[in-house]
Amino acid sequence: MGNILAFIRQIRDGSVADLDDSYGVFLDFENENLDFSVLDESEKVLAEKIESKLKSAYQLLEFLQNYGAGGRQIIKEASAKINDNTVQTEAWNSLVPMVASLLKLKKMTDSLNEEVPEILSKMWGQKVSRESLALIDIFRKNMFLVVQLGKILDYAMRFDALKMNAPTIPNDISYVKRQNTIRTKRNCINDKPENREVLATHNLEQLSMYYILPTPALKNIIDTVTNFFRNDNSKETSLDLIVSFGNICIKILSSDLKSNYQRFGTIGMIQRMMVASSLLYDHLHPDGIFVKESPINIRAVVDILLDEAGMSTKRSRSISGLGSSNRRLAMVNQTSVERIKREQNRQSLHDLQDESKSLLSVLKYSSKHLRSETTPKSVEQLFARIL
Repeated sequence: MGNILAFIRQIRDGSVADLDDSYGVFLDFENENLDFSVLDESEKVLAEKIESKLKSAYQLLEFLQNYGAGGRQIIKEASAKINDNTVQTEAWNSLVPMVASLLKLKKMTDSLNEEVPEILSKMWGQKVSRESLALIDIFRKNMFLVVQLGKILDYAMRFDALKMNAPTIPNDISYVKRQNTIRTKRNCINDKPENREVLATHNLEQLSMYYILPTPALKNIIDTVTNFFRNDNSKETSLDLIVSFGNICIKILSSDLKSNYQRFGTIGMIQRMMVASSLLYDHLHPDGIFVKESPINIRAVVDILLDEAGMSTKRSRSISGLGSSNRRLAMVNQTSVERIKREQNRQSLHDLQDESKSLLSVLKYSSKHLRSETTPKSVEQLFARIL
């Protein structure tokens, strides 16, 4: 409880840089050689299971990343030639596999969500009260699970961002639903067993309701964690885990800890986790994140995103704080390899700036309490400038 109260006092003082040093925990997301041998047997089983799911989930995201215009042109041509059986068959054979992949993505997202309560239970099982074990000690003792929780939040945020960039998905699903109904009435039997699951009526209905949401993956996590807290006897203390996670992200991004990372993509990941934690708290706590007493400083979150987006009037901590190898890169002679690396870094920086702008919009439009009466006018004005 002391950590939380101390942080509330810092919020009131408007201090971000002086965020309690207990939150100065470095999350190593760039270590790709995880050593599960340091875990006990139960922890090892859980960590390996989650890591396997995450690997599959990130691979499936490539399909969403390359979705593009989806079936827009195919459906347009099929709609213009409704009496051409060849065109109709080609459209059907093209759209059904795409929708099947969307179903696979949804199932993987649901599967990852199932791990969140298990992670929270595992971490919180070591604490019976706020005084029994310091919050930050729980994070340090369960670093594997903290990193994996972060990756799950990161996956959800990336999923939703990619889904927003593929606006034809709901229409593609609707087309398959309509055609499936027509083919069923005409007794057109599908001879491909792999399509039976996706063409089941309940699956098509679930897909329609899922992908029509603006941020389906984040909403699922919010619902999952809400149910976890609803069934937990220590809801208030459990929510402290979300608070601590968000504050660790803020501390990393607003301090020299950020310079320990070597890749721009890792900074983007921490930002996504920071926003996800903020939105989780806003949806889970009855007062939300925008009140003055919130233990997560929403102004600090916005300032960090504005800074990385290149929209801040005071560039106190910019992306130039990234690892020393990138700083040295600017000073070496420009061989062809070095020029390629610099160009890649320049593109990565541009991508990070664009993503920071997008995260500001997500924070604004996916929040629950921004329009509440308890939200200070100054905070409303701050978000009013965000498109």
